[in-house]
Amino acid sequence: MDGKAVARLAPGLTLALPRVPHRGRVGEVRASSVGASMELHDFRAYQPGDDLRQVDWNAVARTGEMVLRVRQDEVSPRLEVLVDGSRSMALSPGKEARARELALLTVEVGALQGLAPTVLTSGTRAERTQGHACGAAVRASVFDARDDLPRALGRLPPLRPCGLRVVVSDFLFEADLDGLVARLARGAAALFLVQVLDAEDLEPSGGEGARLVDAESGAALEELLTEEVLAAYARRFAEHQRMLRASALRARAALLTAPAPEPLEALVRGPLRALFLAGGGA
Repeated sequence: MDGKAVARLAPGLTLALPRVPHRGRVGEVRASSVGASMELHDFRAYQPGDDLRQVDWNAVARTGEMVLRVRQDEVSPRLEVLVDGSRSMALSPGKEARARELALLTVEVGALQGLAPTVLTSGTRAERTQGHACGAAVRASVFDARDDLPRALGRLPPLRPCGLRVVVSDFLFEADLDGLVARLARGAAALFLVQVLDAEDLEPSGGEGARLVDAESGAALEELLTEEVLAAYARRFAEHQRMLRASALRARAALLTAPAPEPLEALVRGPLRALFLAGGGA
């Protein structure tokens, strides 16, 4: 991981923040001003574990949905970074390094911007880290989980309401993508899916004796990588990307694909410029 590149880039960047704290049918109804931390500011859908005392029963009667009154202290700018700790993220040293750099850069830029960061890592040991320790947590994260991100969410600490959520993953797994992206978007005012892909993810090279292998289990997925097998992979990959983009669009999230072979600065200035805006404090 190039920590020097992260340190050099962070001061000149800001993260793209949402203009409104929460979205959705009820989230569009907001108080006209924000004052003390206990002043009503917004509404959002109920989630398991929420304080039932905050339920707005008038809104429930109107909409038929469990709706909570949200206070300013809940929707104040907060950053949540979720790092996919599955083995597929360490398919190559370059992919692992780029994923770690992007997560760290997000945390560092957010901290400089005055956001309160939280990092969740879904390796074999799932962890949540908050505040100043987030950078160290990203640096120490291990990509060793044998399950994919959708399954790992079941053992991760729960996602919390936040202003901005950034998920770093390759998103190369079989899953209900609509359900997954909707779950990742829940409680966040804005969601960015940062998809880190290695050269072999984008276009397997094949060659004598080469096979497709599941990075999590180590099981061979195909016979020898013939031209026909490679063509079938390309078709499946293109369809997967189309479905992932559609799921992100429906959840009002942004899907940003970061090819791992590209340098960090090129990614920030190019495919990730919607998340990392120029104009920091440098």
